[in-house]
Amino acid sequence: MRYVSTRGGGEPVSFEAAIGAGYAPDGGLYVPETLPRITAEDLDAWRTLDFTAVAVEVLLPFLDGEVSREELAELLSKSYAGYDAPETVPVTKLTNNTALVELFHGPTLCFKDLGLQVAVRLLALFARRRNEPRTLLVATTGDTGPAALRAVADVDDPQLRCVVCFPRGQISDLQRRQMTCASSEAIRVCCFDGGGDDMDAPIKRLSLDTTFKAQHGLTGVNSYNIIRPLAQQVHYVWLYLRCRELFSCTSLDVVVPTGAMGNLTAATFAKRRGVPLGKLCAATNVNDITFRAFSEGDFSRSSEMVKTRSDAINIQVPYNFERVLYYALDGDAVQTKRAMDAFGETESLKLDDATRARFAETYRSARIDDATTLEALKRCRDVHGVTVDPHAAVALAGAAALGYDDGATPVAVLATAHACKFEEAVVAAIGVEKWQEYRGSPAFPARAAALETAPETEPFALRRRAGESLEDAQRRWEVMIRAMLEDPDGLHAVLEECVDDDDLDGIEEGDIDPGHDMSPDEVLNFA
Repeated sequence: MRYVSTRGGGEPVSFEAAIGAGYAPDGGLYVPETLPRITAEDLDAWRTLDFTAVAVEVLLPFLDGEVSREELAELLSKSYAGYDAPETVPVTKLTNNTALVELFHGPTLCFKDLGLQVAVRLLALFARRRNEPRTLLVATTGDTGPAALRAVADVDDPQLRCVVCFPRGQISDLQRRQMTCASSEAIRVCCFDGGGDDMDAPIKRLSLDTTFKAQHGLTGVNSYNIIRPLAQQVHYVWLYLRCRELFSCTSLDVVVPTGAMGNLTAATFAKRRGVPLGKLCAATNVNDITFRAFSEGDFSRSSEMVKTRSDAINIQVPYNFERVLYYALDGDAVQTKRAMDAFGETESLKLDDATRARFAETYRSARIDDATTLEALKRCRDVHGVTVDPHAAVALAGAAALGYDDGATPVAVLATAHACKFEEAVVAAIGVEKWQEYRGSPAFPARAAALETAPETEPFALRRRAGESLEDAQRRWEVMIRAMLEDPDGLHAVLEECVDDDDLDGIEEGDIDPGHDMSPDEVLNFA
């Protein structure tokens, strides 16, 4: 299997090269040259397999020739070993036509574990083969960061290190603690002033700097990396097989809480490969660029990111829209590049009628505000006795808004994180008394409770100056991250020289807070 850019630049590359690169050199995203067909006979044969065995069958065609069946089976077994549900991904019937798919039973209690445990173990495998170090650089809206850090810690490979950046004040307390309470010499945690995806531009520029990237073995593992949506295909095959039994159905719609569109891209892969999925429904919060793209043909960045109860999907520009567009255009890289170049210039893209029609063949969308989210969360607990997180609540409300409550069409609603990670939102929906009841029940994970009192280490802080444009701040952050990835004196040199160029004001001592409990050398030293 070879991989090509959505923008058509460069030659096809191997699986190892694609996941090691993250972004393609032309700024596009890697996709497989072909999507191997999953037949009805395959699905029948996989019906009795466990989750790991299904994963082997789904993923092997994308790795064949680079990772053996035996290596993949062992790697996947380790990837899913930390799950607290015997079936890995439980699928339960809520109503006569609605199933709840729990993707959050992994070590960090969110669906990102399903992709990142696999991604990090594959990157470690290739790093060991080449005896080369690998640095993972991650921006997170709350769940990707903890999952990446935990995967790196679980693999415990001296070739791996990981830097995670999260938006200050924009994630839940437990999500933050999952990062700041982590202890490993291989990981570093940063926070930045801004919205959830404001660190994406610096990371992309670093990823496209081939010399710097090679020097540091730099790899991004956010969902622009092709391994993430590839790995997440598995749960779509799994939920279809389970729902086929629950509802005796031949086709199944799905509702996905949607931010960066990685999970939706995984569903797109599964559907295009032949899994009988009907409509793929993107449920967004009021940061609604995906909803506007699908419903109005308007893919335009909003003037500001709104903080919501469903923080993890507070995304203004989803990376994976480019993949979704590429497939809607039947793999036309020329048109995809033209569209994404236009968006890059203006942060606005108006889709033509033909493209909107192609989207409508596969996708639906609903925009859910906070009040409706909380109502759906409360209703799920009151009616079904199930406490869900606010992102699952967005999906449940999205399913209702799209008419699935009429009971006619089988639908799977994805629950992407454990409710225990979002105390503030859950309390707002069900009240303190019922939260305390939930907090004391067996449904509340002991590992989450332990984090509430665990000691934290202050993250390395990337600050935004008063009156500073986002672009200028991003340029400074990029320089700081570059310095952090250099030797321990790298950042000090930046501070001493007070770097200046056309795009960047001088960096000052007050711009950087290395953390209360760490000296700058301790922050920067990846021994």
